[in-house]
Amino acid sequence: MAPYEISPNCTVADAKGIASCNVSAYWKETWWRLLWPEKTPESLVEAIAARTPRNLLQMRGLRRHQKVKDVASGEIVGYARWVLPDSHDDKWLEAQTPDVDEAAKAKFKSEFEEADYEPRDDMDEMDDHMWEWRSKYDRDDCLELEYLAVHADHSRKGVGSMLVQSGVEVASKLGLDIIVIAMGKNAFELFSKAGFELLEKEIQDLSTYGEQDVYETYYLIKRPTKDTEGSK
Repeated sequence: MAPYEISPNCTVADAKGIASCNVSAYWKETWWRLLWPEKTPESLVEAIAARTPRNLLQMRGLRRHQKVKDVASGEIVGYARWVLPDSHDDKWLEAQTPDVDEAAKAKFKSEFEEADYEPRDDMDEMDDHMWEWRSKYDRDDCLELEYLAVHADHSRKGVGSMLVQSGVEVASKLGLDIIVIAMGKNAFELFSKAGFELLEKEIQDLSTYGEQDVYETYYLIKRPTKDTEGSK
């Protein structure tokens, strides 16, 4: 039996597992830890878990969510959030988070707003170039990989590749390009191996914030294969 399995979607019940996976994935990144000077990984998991149900339900028409589980433990060890173009809101419905009733939505909204989630705000300018990239390239008919995380204990074991390849297969069937902003060299290498082309990159020094490290971001695109639904 394979050690990991990819699930077709995420439900609101996955909130804590997704939060644990995401914090583990990004806590090892200097630039991300800098955002949370008053937080521990444990307290951040609690805050993100409180916000996750509402995030899973927002933009249900276009957002698609996937998780990878460790077969032996059942733990969520990988998570991906994709965004379809407006023209494809009726596609890839198996990866759409199941809806909930209005009472549950109200509860999740309250928990979202009350969560102790306040990253420092003096680093916002480090992401300004991303908005320039988004404006420069037409994204109206692209599948966007908006978020990808692999639990630190399961990195470099094929989990990230499983999630990326799943999206590549969907995009190829639909005849869509995939775009992604990769953060860090490891992420860049993952997408490069999957056949993504580099469009832009930015490397910023973190010494201003007291760290001898850099914040690397890359804008990449993956073209669909020729055998697509759109070409038939």
